[in-house]
Amino acid sequence: MMMTVHMEPKELIRAGRLTEARTLLTEAVKASPADMGLRTLLFQVLVFFGEWDKAKKQLEVILNQDPGRETGVQVYLNLVLAEQERLEVATLQRRPTFYPQAPPYAEAYFAAWDKVTQQQFEEGEKLFDEIHAQRPEVTGTLDGRSFIGFGDTDSFLSCFLELIIQAHYVWVPIESLRELVIPAPKTLFDLIWLPVRINTTEGLSLVGYAPVVYPQSHVHEDERVKMGRMTAWVDLGGGFARGCGQHVYDVGEEEVGILDIREMSFTQSPVRP
Repeated sequence: MMMTVHMEPKELIRAGRLTEARTLLTEAVKASPADMGLRTLLFQVLVFFGEWDKAKKQLEVILNQDPGRETGVQVYLNLVLAEQERLEVATLQRRPTFYPQAPPYAEAYFAAWDKVTQQQFEEGEKLFDEIHAQRPEVTGTLDGRSFIGFGDTDSFLSCFLELIIQAHYVWVPIESLRELVIPAPKTLFDLIWLPVRINTTEGLSLVGYAPVVYPQSHVHEDERVKMGRMTAWVDLGGGFARGCGQHVYDVGEEEVGILDIREMSFTQSPVRP
């Protein structure tokens, strides 16, 4: 006779069993509606599924039951609002906000991407080559190791770092980065949104959050991808691809996941050779 092993929600999450965790947490919250810890955990699991409205509802209940949590709830709410904006950018319903400013090739970038979405791959590649020629070569160090060249492996985000600043989703041109610092993740929250600090070539410094997973990762059927434990790719054709799961960057000759980045410093050549 087999024994049934009952697992706690946190154990299910650690085991990568998100759907079971969501079901168990939903039942637990109904049974103990005043347990804010359970509600917070349910909120985080709902985020992995991209269920933004349900996630916001949990925040509203937490705030109504415990107004003293307003500061923390506002941080979560800002992140959800930014994620909804991020989804609109990823599905080409709107343009992103750039920080500190749009690069000179911004219009050409979206023109090139428009060619890709229309499967006019040669035209898109030609435009991207022209953009590449305009951008300075990025070099630097990752945790003390030198590299030449840095970019996102996702074709749509190749020239940019995704960040959330307060309630706003922004793209930071990679050539604007002077320093990127990411503390080691310690909590489930950090596996959704990583706290980051950046310094820019313009002399600006800010603290924000970097989404761990690519936009629309929540629609992937593999829960390891949803949680950023692996990365999968959607082949668009013509050598272009969109990522699902954990962000992966080309750092010189290496591919490095965002969860493995601690400190990066950047230098840019004025003219690409």
